[in-house]
Amino acid sequence: MPTPALAATRLDDWLQQLSAPVPDPGGGAAAGIVIATGAALVAMAAGYAPAEAAAEIAAAATRVRGDALAAAEHDGRMSGRLVAAFRRPIDDPERREVLRAATVAAADAGADLVALAASLDGPLLWLERFGEERLAPDVAVAARMLACGIRSTAVNIRGNTTSAAAAGVDALTLERLRDACDRATQAAADLDAVAERVTAAL
Repeated sequence: MPTPALAATRLDDWLQQLSAPVPDPGGGAAAGIVIATGAALVAMAAGYAPAEAAAEIAAAATRVRGDALAAAEHDGRMSGRLVAAFRRPIDDPERREVLRAATVAAADAGADLVALAASLDGPLLWLERFGEERLAPDVAVAARMLACGIRSTAVNIRGNTTSAAAAGVDALTLERLRDACDRATQAAADLDAVAERVTAAL
């Protein structure tokens, strides 16, 4: 996968872009940055663990970090496409079809981002049991950040699903998008549970 342009962008430069009143980047991209940061913390905590399995965890978390940055860029593009669809004239005969496609694509982009973050639940469970004790706070912070990114993304999935329903998207697609939102809520709860247990043991 090509290196995301976001990976070479200075943080403050990107935050300046985020603060501008334009659709790309937006809240979904911000959630992607949070998820990438959580993934980086997972990799860092795994790097301190003595077991050989930790190397696989660090590699997986590093992949998620890069994929989350790419997903954040993609989400920004989907956000721009969605705003363009809403700005079409009401009497445009293609408006509803364009809106249907844009809302579903935006919700699917969010679901992909959730799946990336949720894939680190298992590695975090391993770090909870076998990681370096002094890194336990970082494990808890990583779990919280991933959960935060997922919950933030779920807000966008929900909003896009509502817009998709208003645009006349078919029932099966709406059910799929609602299921994605439910899975996001559960994934965030699972990650929060890891953070709670690790924090309680400090």
